[in-house]
Amino acid sequence: MGWRRPVVAMAAGLVAGLVVVISLGLPSAPAGAGDNGDGYRLYCGAGLAPATPDGRSNWEGGVVLDFTSGSAPCSDPIASSALPILRLATTGAGPVWSLSRLGFLYALAIAVAAAVAAWAVGPGVRMLVLVPAVVPLAGPTFSRFFVSTFGEPAGLLGACVLCLGAGVLAVTDRRLVPERIIGLVLVAGGGLLAATAKTAYVPLLGMAVLICAATAVRTAGRKRVAGPVVAVVALLLAVAPVLAGVGWQQRNYAVVNAHNLVFTVVLPEVGDDALVPLGLPAAAAPFAGRAYFPEGADGYPGSEVVAARPGEVRSAAYRELLTHPGAALRAFGTGLEATLGARLDYLPSQPLTATTVPPVLGSSVGEQGADRGRLLAWLDSLPVPWLPAVVALVGVVAGLIGRTAFTRIAALGGASAVGLVVVAVLGDGYFEIAKHVWLAAYLLEVAAAALVLAAAAALLSRRRSGTWDTAPHDRHARRAG
Repeated sequence: MGWRRPVVAMAAGLVAGLVVVISLGLPSAPAGAGDNGDGYRLYCGAGLAPATPDGRSNWEGGVVLDFTSGSAPCSDPIASSALPILRLATTGAGPVWSLSRLGFLYALAIAVAAAVAAWAVGPGVRMLVLVPAVVPLAGPTFSRFFVSTFGEPAGLLGACVLCLGAGVLAVTDRRLVPERIIGLVLVAGGGLLAATAKTAYVPLLGMAVLICAATAVRTAGRKRVAGPVVAVVALLLAVAPVLAGVGWQQRNYAVVNAHNLVFTVVLPEVGDDALVPLGLPAAAAPFAGRAYFPEGADGYPGSEVVAARPGEVRSAAYRELLTHPGAALRAFGTGLEATLGARLDYLPSQPLTATTVPPVLGSSVGEQGADRGRLLAWLDSLPVPWLPAVVALVGVVAGLIGRTAFTRIAALGGASAVGLVVVAVLGDGYFEIAKHVWLAAYLLEVAAAALVLAAAAALLSRRRSGTWDTAPHDRHARRAG
């Protein structure tokens, strides 16, 4: 029995890692996520430069895999936990470095996290509680971002680790101290990693803190404060990097983000009544629905108002949404619907080759949300637009009512997805909405997988007139039996 637990854990980790490696197509010609211009924010901080004739990686029509290393890091790279991971992947790579190494590193991280979680859960049917976190990684929709220079992959890794840790806590008894500690560390570490990858992922830290604070660890009938302590430590560790991320965003994109919130969400959803409270002229009304990029805001009536005081305009935009709850619900509903576009087809997945044809610059597609007409046409083309909202709602309700391991994971996925969508819409409006709610799409798939397993468990329990063994287990009671 002593060998079974570590062997099963290693096997689980190997399977999880292989899911990512196979989905990416590593090592040759891996699937990745082409740069849309955001990649420079990260790779410049690691002293990397694209090994392309024009020295660029964005909008090349394919994924730039090869980079030269050794350049002086830029002075103001994005504050993201993805940056030290990128630096680690380049260690010892030599003068030319491939993004494939980064993909392998993320696959290894997923494997280690899954193995640790599987050890804590122990062999048996309870290990199925870890499946929802890994299932969405099968296929390139989410995994391909591990081969990219975005901040999203660190957020995805953090979300996956958070869900694995929540699974551990859902099926372990509070008297299993080492197992519970592992679950707490995974939950807190995952939430911390995600929140520091992108400031828009802070809701995952909030979920992690709530889970840790509500988790009890007992020995000999006495309650320990491990859960609340881990929650406080996670919060303290997050303060500096999260504030650094917010500060970087404000320094570089305060005007852009405020413009997108006002012109792509508030004016289209609230209407002309929002012009005066926002301090905009009537001439700004015809420009509702047009984002800052790709054309810039020059010539937009009212753009000078946003540029002069972006903070005040943003606050006024929030007040308008608060006083028009119907508009706010429509906006958040659009964000949820946009999770159906998680494939992000406008970002190429195939490696750049000599025959790759770059796209026409200055154009946009619906899922980018830069033009309202294209956005609405794209939304109309999506199948079952109500599905994301239903999955989120059913997941949360199931968690409140069912209180099983699977329904708890479903509730985590559904609630976290909604939180990410709200922050995405309030942060940058509808601009690049599908990319900004991409991690929410992953969490909705986690919730959906957990709901399927919960339904299967309930069905099997009825047929066998018993219960699936997914309730919190007690190692000592099991040995005594």
